[in-house]
Amino acid sequence: MAFWKKKKKQPMTKDEEPYLQYEAHPKKKKKANRQILQITYIFVILFLALIGYMVKFIIVDSSDVIANSHNQRQSSFAEKVIRGRIISSNDKVLAQTVVDSSGNEQRDYPYGRMFAHVVGFDSNGRSGLEGTYNFQLLTSNANLFMQIANSLRGDKNNGDDLYTTLDTRLQKAAYDALGSNDGAVIAIEPSTGKILAMVSKPDFDPNYIESEWSNLNSSSDSVLLNRATQGLYAPGSTFKIITALEYMRENSNYENFSYNCTSTIIKNSNKISCYHGTAHGTVNLREAIAKSCNTAFVELGSDLDKESLKELAEDLLFNRTISTGITTQKSQFHVTKNTEDSQMPQIVIGQGDTLITPLNNALIMCAIANNGVIQKPYLADHIENYNGGVIKEYEPQEYTKALTEEEANTMKEMLTAVIEEGTGSVLQTSQYTVAGKTGSAEYNSNKDSHAWFVGMSNVEDPDLVVSVLVEDGGSGGQSAAPIAKAVFDSYYNNELNH
Repeated sequence: MAFWKKKKKQPMTKDEEPYLQYEAHPKKKKKANRQILQITYIFVILFLALIGYMVKFIIVDSSDVIANSHNQRQSSFAEKVIRGRIISSNDKVLAQTVVDSSGNEQRDYPYGRMFAHVVGFDSNGRSGLEGTYNFQLLTSNANLFMQIANSLRGDKNNGDDLYTTLDTRLQKAAYDALGSNDGAVIAIEPSTGKILAMVSKPDFDPNYIESEWSNLNSSSDSVLLNRATQGLYAPGSTFKIITALEYMRENSNYENFSYNCTSTIIKNSNKISCYHGTAHGTVNLREAIAKSCNTAFVELGSDLDKESLKELAEDLLFNRTISTGITTQKSQFHVTKNTEDSQMPQIVIGQGDTLITPLNNALIMCAIANNGVIQKPYLADHIENYNGGVIKEYEPQEYTKALTEEEANTMKEMLTAVIEEGTGSVLQTSQYTVAGKTGSAEYNSNKDSHAWFVGMSNVEDPDLVVSVLVEDGGSGGQSAAPIAKAVFDSYYNNELNH
């Protein structure tokens, strides 16, 4: 029997033909497998990215989303938590919730108008610190057993307290010194960025926000606007600080600058005069700053490199959003390489389309006071629970390095001359040293002016920077500088205990 005889090959069925094709074409088979593998990798990568995003959101971003002032779900937290307090750096209550015998809650602001804009309000919407830290104030990190007991009794838990950097003594000094004027005052510790005082007028009493809401909203005076962080004004002669810095960068021999001021100059088809038509005579750069000589600055500034000037202004936070913990506006500087030469004489003395907030002006002075470094300005110092345990601390952070240390020290010396022999002489005192700059910024065709002063105290090792803007105040040396002096005096005397 021939069992070893080769069997006759059977014909292939139609179902078997596709398999033969793959066997017959191994390259096509490899290509198909590679495509499947690539698709698999793509799906695995997308899946891992999704998992990574979810983990990041839960750990990092979720609290920010919940805490966002636009999150409407925060209102539901008030059903279980009594809103926490807002407290000054010297342990004075700035905002608290008062509960009567019937369980009715009322938000109370013990200082009334004094902290209206910076602390804000908690009805008819929210503003200021009340809005930004709404989530933290409606979060309770009280003792767990206390929370359970309150829950079983149907009682609310106490929300966490926000401790701020604000000092009631400085705030009162600034508020009283600004008096009946509209404008703003802000005081910052330059080495840390802590905002110690922030006043804006006209103001309102947040205790009566609901009953006065209609009037406040319809007011032509923009009462609800925080002028310290949102008010935009021509910087006037305070901008000469930036012009001088740029001139120093472009001219290493700046110490040799000399100009004979005859009170008026015509430059690039602009006729510009010094304040009140004063003729300052021959001045160098230091004296031009001290006397705030418009014509000297028109002469030295009109032909500066426009792009470099813009870059310096933006290093000093123009055209940038400044984060503080409350709403701010961007200062505006629109110079480009295409800016007409005829516009520059006005721009370099702080007029034209340039606009700045009192906060931004303070931070420029902070850069000079702090060896060129601007610390991030902030208002929240730490969060405590009802039992006094610290939940979160807010630490100083470097915001930007705007100037070199040499530039800062040179400008500090020049700004000292403003006080010692120039327009800021009202700030002369034996108690502390001051360096700063006055400004008068025209805001209409009648040449009416807002008044500025921005400066630092204890120039050798600066303690405090103060920025003052008085609307329709005229001369910065006469209207704004005395207000700054009242704040500096309060800082060093520390005589009030409110």
